[in-house]
Amino acid sequence: MAGKLLENKKIKMGRLYDAAYELFTSKGVHATVVDEIVQHAGVAKGTFYLYCRDKYDLVNKVILRKTSTLLEETMRALTKKKEEQPMSFQQSVVFFVDSLIRTFRNDTRFLELVFKNLSPTLFERLFRCTELEDVRKEFVENFMLRGGTSEAAGQRLYLIVCMVGAVCYSSLIMKMPYGFDEVRPELYRSIEQILA
Repeated sequence: MAGKLLENKKIKMGRLYDAAYELFTSKGVHATVVDEIVQHAGVAKGTFYLYCRDKYDLVNKVILRKTSTLLEETMRALTKKKEEQPMSFQQSVVFFVDSLIRTFRNDTRFLELVFKNLSPTLFERLFRCTELEDVRKEFVENFMLRGGTSEAAGQRLYLIVCMVGAVCYSSLIMKMPYGFDEVRPELYRSIEQILA
């Protein structure tokens, strides 16, 4: 019985998240109201408040869910690639960044949702999520092998993630001051310098 309840809860939460993502990315967060979300998800309004404090709590949960899925997929792909051929630390970081950029290019709505709604608190939750744990651990270990500290490694990983997100947003969404293909070589040179 408890298993069935848990399964129903997951299904309802999934429908809420999917409906919210669709509405947030098509209409915008501010133009979307809770009544639309529950109607689109096919759940009662009371169900919404069982899982979320308010619409902005749902925005954070949607971003965390989508980002966690992205990170899990990226780590699986990186692991598979490493099994096929050895990769240096820098090659692993570039592979990871390439995967993020590919996702952002293919789903600019996701990029826009994240960038417009990323608060410092949400960023901290994203940065500490378990899906990023393997990335953080490998990054810190490799950085320390090269004589750096774990604190400096964390700061550099933070800089890379912020830089990639900001460059993708301004070049893919705003298309200014440069298009992505124009700025891409300089982005990678900057990442290499951060890793040096």
